Amino acid sequence: KLEVRIRKYENLPKESEFRDEKYRAALTESLMSQDEDKVNEQGQKTGRFISHAGTYRSGVMSRFLAAVDEAVDPQPPPRFTARVKGDPKELPILAAKKIENRARRWMVSAEWLAKEENKKYDSPSYILDNGRAWGDPKDPEEMVAGQKRVKEQKRLIASKKRVKIEEMEAKKKENGTKKGKGKSKIRESIMPAPAQPVASTSTARELPPAAESDDEFSDY
Repeated sequence: KLEVRIRKYENLPKESEFRDEKYRAALTESLMSQDEDKVNEQGQKTGRFISHAGTYRSGVMSRFLAAVDEAVDPQPPPRFTARVKGDPKELPILAAKKIENRARRWMVSAEWLAKEENKKYDSPSYILDNGRAWGDPKDPEEMVAGQKRVKEQKRLIASKKRVKIEEMEAKKKENGTKKGKGKSKIRESIMPAPAQPVASTSTARELPPAAESDDEFSDY
């Protein structure tokens, strides 16, 4: 379906207002209508599909796609897939990593987006601003690139702060270890040295042993 619409878009009449390149962003897979098999009364598939457009589509988006579908396909495929237009269906806007797969504000109904249950989609992950071609000061690519730069700068600042904190903690721990060693040395310097044994320097002569009793002496 997308390939056919791209060919038809490029084959729009020159006088068509939708031939402008600013509408080209709507032709992406994530914004196509949802197809379901059409079945007969017996519940058997008929080989045809029913296409349901999302209720989030704006009037401009609907008119653009209708004009594209009415255009002539310059290279019609050998096998044609028949599709029948069904009722609009409540479909979510898909989030996308790639900018080209995200919706633009002109594609989304402001009334739909204002509903409480749909406000969660009012985010750059789902919907981007229209760009310079629609009168915005910047294109979505520029805005997203700027957001990435800011995010990267914040990451670098946080990383530098973390490294600085780790260095301060390491230095504090090192200083605490040095203080502990210093106190130990002070305690060692003020403690008295243990007493050492002193050798005797007395020069007194040893006396002979005293007599044990008077019986050892004889009378003359």
